[in-house]
Amino acid sequence: MSKGVDNLNIEELLANMAREIGGEPKPMKFLAQLRPDMVFEHARSKQFAASGQAILEKYKALISVAVAAAMGSESCTLTQAKIARPRGATAEEIIEALITARFTTSSTIFSTAVNALEMLAQEK
Repeated sequence: MSKGVDNLNIEELLANMAREIGGEPKPMKFLAQLRPDMVFEHARSKQFAASGQAILEKYKALISVAVAAAMGSESCTLTQAKIARPRGATAEEIIEALITARFTTSSTIFSTAVNALEMLAQEK
């Protein structure tokens, strides 16, 4: 998004989003009809998240793919993968990000069950 979000109208913002993902941003299209201010808020949040300099853009994109997958959103995972590709992420890197997300997500089961595990260990 070259122009600042606040300098765009809703049609321009949706067109920018569509260009970035190579297709219609369906949730944003409907949200624009219902609460256009939320589409602008979403875009501002994205700009803020991208504004830091410590993590390269490609790695932020890979993190986004992994988080979207971990959250269980098929459409967001696809969207983030589409965004990651032009930022330099290879297919192999995206797959590794997904594998890492899978491991991290599955590992949380033990933290979630810590009280049950403690109870079972004490019964031994």
